[in-house]
Amino acid sequence: MQTLTAPLSRTVRRQPRKLSGTMRWVKRGLKVGTLLIATGIVSIYWRSGQLEAALNRVGSDTIVVSAKFGFRVEQVDVIGRDQTDPKALLAAAGLKRGDPILMFSPEAARQRIEGLPWVASAAVERRLPDTVAITIIERRPIALWQHNEKISLIDSAGANLGTVAIETAPPLPLVVGGDAPSHASELLGLLAEHPDIEKRVQASSWIGSRRWDLKLDNGIEVRLPEVGVAEALRQLAEAEASSRLLERDVAAIDLRLAGKMVVRLAHEASQPVKTKPQQGI
Repeated sequence: MQTLTAPLSRTVRRQPRKLSGTMRWVKRGLKVGTLLIATGIVSIYWRSGQLEAALNRVGSDTIVVSAKFGFRVEQVDVIGRDQTDPKALLAAAGLKRGDPILMFSPEAARQRIEGLPWVASAAVERRLPDTVAITIIERRPIALWQHNEKISLIDSAGANLGTVAIETAPPLPLVVGGDAPSHASELLGLLAEHPDIEKRVQASSWIGSRRWDLKLDNGIEVRLPEVGVAEALRQLAEAEASSRLLERDVAAIDLRLAGKMVVRLAHEASQPVKTKPQQGI
């Protein structure tokens, strides 16, 4: 759990007049008693699930006064934050130290926090009298996305988690193309079923908004079909296992026709690809 410090608002206070020892104890006792009574009342509403409704019936002036009796934001506890910027998180929560905690809306804060790029879901609650607890589940990047000369991190839903320098990018698969993110999760899941193929893929390009081309680490281009990608990858994996196809002098492998494999050798690279049954190597 992390504790974030809500920003302080600078105020100038007058020096209070000194009270006698007896008066100080009386005043302190009144504050403590009032705080205990208020806490008990709020707790009853909290357990009954009617706190928000009760607060809506209480005037804003009364809520502001409650801050003087300790019901104010002093601490923000956060669980689950790793990539999310702490300043952006506090700004989205809308919290400042000293604000009346009863005026703070956990539901509105949750909605704003879930609008942050890295946040998949969030839960926000008051912990009276002075703490706000935020629990977030962050998105998990599954790939790098190259588009418009930028590299971004994307998650399984295709959400853009922000740009990253290629020098500092994590070792994740690379996908290329305008709408590649929304299709990447399915492809990566299918590739994971064939580790010998998966580890050799340097980049996957989404072509014509309908299919994938794979670029392997030795320069071989694998053209996948629009439908039947799982079967095409299985066919490729079997050819690699039986004849070490990917170790041969191959420029491209075309799997766009169901049940067929067209292999173009490197020294034939300038010739058009012809569709024919799978050939032996």
